[in-house]
Amino acid sequence: MRKLATILGDYLFYCFAAISVVTIVAIVLTPARDFLMQEVKRSMDFKGQKRSIEKFNKKLQNAGITRESFNPQILIRKRNREMLVLSNDTIVASYPIGIGRATIGIKLNAKDQKTPEGQYYVCKKDINNRFHLFLQINYPSPDDAKRGSVQRIIKATEEAEITKAWKNSTCPPTNTALGGPLGIHGFGAESSWTSDGSISLHNTHIEELFWNIATGTSVAIIP
Repeated sequence: MRKLATILGDYLFYCFAAISVVTIVAIVLTPARDFLMQEVKRSMDFKGQKRSIEKFNKKLQNAGITRESFNPQILIRKRNREMLVLSNDTIVASYPIGIGRATIGIKLNAKDQKTPEGQYYVCKKDINNRFHLFLQINYPSPDDAKRGSVQRIIKATEEAEITKAWKNSTCPPTNTALGGPLGIHGFGAESSWTSDGSISLHNTHIEELFWNIATGTSVAIIP
């Protein structure tokens, strides 16, 4: 019995060794080599950081802008399903976007599924978000809060807290009836699908944006 077990063990070992050799030869001598090498490199590049910085540097170069002079602003056009990344008046990059399921009109409350309109800025970067990467914008803004207070959607004290956050350049409260946190994230731009009104990008595009702009970057959202 022991001899049989030894024979089987040797047989399995040699089979494994043979399969390993065949696999290595296949990788080295076939087109699969390039694909597998790319996958290895991608797995070593955390959420596309290195690739995204290199790719965006080329876009800056094509636009005649140095990294030192790059002054990012983000412009989102809801009707066109388009995001532009600008430096002053120069377009550096453009990306297709998805928006809230209710595609027309300004955001009035947490449940209307609309993407807000107005002037915002990136107040937080979340590297471990469930939608790949997340750039939180400071919605609701004081304008959103004023509208909500007049319509009695939020209390005056909540409006004051939102306005204070804006003045302090911090993220506003996201537990009011106006909704939040909202922002820009991944998981696809094929349709208008976000239930909270956030802006969605393809993962490769949110990686470019995430690794190349800082908190405080202005975000203008227009119809």
